Amino acid sequence: MDLDFLIRRSENEAAKNGSIFMFHGYGSNKEDLFSLEQFLPKSHTIISLEAPLKLPFGGFSWFDIDYSDVIDNNLDKRYKEINDSIENILTNIDMHIKNENLNGDDISILGFSQGGSICWKLGFDYSTKFRRVIPMSSFVHPSYLNQKIDYYKELLVYCSHGLMDDVIPINLVEEHILELSKKNTITFEKYNSGHTINQRNLLSLISWLEKTNL
Repeated sequence: MDLDFLIRRSENEAAKNGSIFMFHGYGSNKEDLFSLEQFLPKSHTIISLEAPLKLPFGGFSWFDIDYSDVIDNNLDKRYKEINDSIENILTNIDMHIKNENLNGDDISILGFSQGGSICWKLGFDYSTKFRRVIPMSSFVHPSYLNQKIDYYKELLVYCSHGLMDDVIPINLVEEHILELSKKNTITFEKYNSGHTINQRNLLSLISWLEKTNL
């Protein structure tokens, strides 16, 4: 299915441009992360996708989840549903790359919370497709990846987490991120904050994007 989206096109109309695709958190929508577009590289086209599952209390979700999934530190029972969502996302990304005449070798993905978990899955299981992976305040666990953690290598990742995050506690994800860091180029930053992207975090992300815009 075609996903709703918001787009900010690159200032450079004469060339095939890089792109950053955004994935919002559980219960949010396409407007949420798109508010960051003003801080992101003007050389890139920014596309914020909206998740397909409408929640009864408002907002949208990439896949069904309850708090026990996170606390139990396992997404195994969501594996098929997550993969179905991933296939839909990949189809939509390919459509935008074609329609906007974007550079297929310069696709970055950025997600927050549940959208960050989507980033981990996309970036690692479809590593040849994405150049930069940016999951923030999100959950990563071997149970929803196609391979064991030590299989993944040579990926360029920026991830961050609040030390006081009470939605996705950092102790549930830190071990896996540090394990992934052994074979991948991962910048992992921790902040004295909750489940949010604070100003220092945003400034650090902007700096990282500039350094890696090769």
